[in-house]
Amino acid sequence: MGWDVVQIGLGHDLPVDDPHKTAQEIAKRMERNVTLAYYKKYEYDIASNVIHYKNKQELIELGRYEVDDSKSPLLMTVADYQVKQILDLVGIDKLRKATFANDWARIILHETKEPFELYEIEDDERNLGIRIFKENVDLDIYIRERWNHWERTFHQPNENRERLHDYRMQIYNRAKLFGCKDVIICADQGPTESIVDNLNYTADRLREYARTYEYLNGYDGWDSHEVEEWKKEAKHIMFSSVFQGQINLSDTDFVEVIYDDFRDLINAKN
Repeated sequence: MGWDVVQIGLGHDLPVDDPHKTAQEIAKRMERNVTLAYYKKYEYDIASNVIHYKNKQELIELGRYEVDDSKSPLLMTVADYQVKQILDLVGIDKLRKATFANDWARIILHETKEPFELYEIEDDERNLGIRIFKENVDLDIYIRERWNHWERTFHQPNENRERLHDYRMQIYNRAKLFGCKDVIICADQGPTESIVDNLNYTADRLREYARTYEYLNGYDGWDSHEVEEWKKEAKHIMFSSVFQGQINLSDTDFVEVIYDDFRDLINAKN
C-alpha cells in the first residue's frame, strides 16, 4: 500500500464546541447542504446498567442545514455524540460499573476521553473525507499519485510548475474556507505518519512537532545517529519556493514535509 498525501490545515476558526453551529457554518462556507448526524453504536439499558455494542450502527439525524434546493447534502457526523448523551444521563462512575454485553461494548470507556477527530464530512460518492479537529483540519484534497511519486515533481519544478500551482491553489482555497492560515503537507505513512497521528494537537504544538523533526524520535527504533543521518536528505520546504526559483534538491535529497503560509498569494492580491 502506498503513502498517501495529506494536507493539514492549522488553526481553523470553526465553532467546534457546538455541532449545530459548526454544521451551519460548514453549509454556508462550502455552499452545500449539510446533514448533521451521529452513529448509534451502543444500546444502553439504564435500569440494568447494561451496554451492548451494535454490529449494525444506526445513523441518527440531528438536523439539516440547507443553502439551496439540491438533493445531495454533505453528511457531517459527530464523533462522540452518543457517548456524551450516556455520560450526561448516568455519569462516568455508573458507566464504569456497567455490565458489557459483548467485548466491543467496553470500547465506550475509551470513548469517554476526548475523541481524536470531532467531526467528519463526507459526500454521497465517498470521494470526500474531511476531518475536523479542535484546532486543525484534514483538508482531504485529492491527489492521484502516492507520496513517493508525487514528491518527485519538486525535483523538476519548472516542468511541473503549472500542475503544482493548480494543486497548491486547491489547498489554499480549502484552507481559507476553514480559516486556516497555514498548512503542513506530508505522507500518512513512513516517518511523517506520526504527524498525522497527532492531528489533535494544538496548531502551535503540531507546527513545532513537525519543524523540529520531533516526529523522527523513536521512529522504527532509530537511535540519534540514524535520525541525524536521515535529516541530511529529508528536506522540509516551503511550497512558495517552487515559484520563486528557490528549489535546489540533489539526486539523493527527497521532500519529506512541505509548509505553506500562502503569503505570496495573499500579497499578490493586495
